[in-house]
Amino acid sequence: MIDHGQDTAKWKIPFFSIWTGQAFSLVGTRVAQFALIWWLTKLTGSATVLATASMAALVPDIVLGPLAGAYVDRWSRRIVMIVADGLIALASLWLAFLFWTGAIEIWHVYVIMAVRSVGGAFHWPAMQASTSLMVPKEQLTRVAGMNQTLNGLLNIFGAPLGALLMELLPLHGVMLVDVGTAALAVVPLFFVHI
Repeated sequence: MIDHGQDTAKWKIPFFSIWTGQAFSLVGTRVAQFALIWWLTKLTGSATVLATASMAALVPDIVLGPLAGAYVDRWSRRIVMIVADGLIALASLWLAFLFWTGAIEIWHVYVIMAVRSVGGAFHWPAMQASTSLMVPKEQLTRVAGMNQTLNGLLNIFGAPLGALLMELLPLHGVMLVDVGTAALAVVPLFFVHI
């Protein structure tokens, strides 16, 4: 006879360790994205600057999206998520340093938004592929529903949370929140096998 409690623990603990870290990372990403857009809006008030920033944030993901899935299927999903989250964290750390020193330029924000988009283009397919490898088939619908709920909540609360953090912290502090949440996403990946 199969012990379903033990079988359940075999996938739940590793999966939710990763999922929780990724959820925090998504919160940090949304907060940082809002902070950067708001900073550009306050600094320039220019629709052209905002459009350019949006293009920098969207085009790499659009271009790499169809290719990323094929590569993720060939590579270790765990390593892809570590590298993608690490790249995004390093980019945010660099931006935090530039804000802290007052050396920030608008083009820095464009570059960071593009780098974050490249990381996201590989990260999301790796996370989706990992989910299907870690979660039993009969639980996939439930986990997909949780992912949709998380994305919905982030769409609702991401901007207000970003605005709150911008009131409480300087912009380099908001970028460091993104770095910290990315670390929460990466650490479990060092200990969990996918």
